[in-house]
Amino acid sequence: MNASTTMDEVGRLVLPKHIREAIGITGRMVVRIEVVNRAALITVPSLNVSSVTRKRGRRVHTGALPQDWDSGQAVLAMRDRRIRR
Repeated sequence: MNASTTMDEVGRLVLPKHIREAIGITGRMVVRIEVVNRAALITVPSLNVSSVTRKRGRRVHTGALPQDWDSGQAVLAMRDRRIRR
């Protein structure tokens, strides 16, 4: 599988959708890029996908929660992060 893309003026590349799907890139994932023999090798770190799934386009944690999990505190922390943006 191959594809061509163009770099913009600040050095960004867009990976075509079929390439992202083929290597398992979704959303705002962190990927590893290495230079091997003057070629860029992009790899996706293995994730524990058994506890994360997609529902209606959103990533949802479906695994067990820690004993001390406080959903109210998690909501407040998420709101604080959004406000700081």
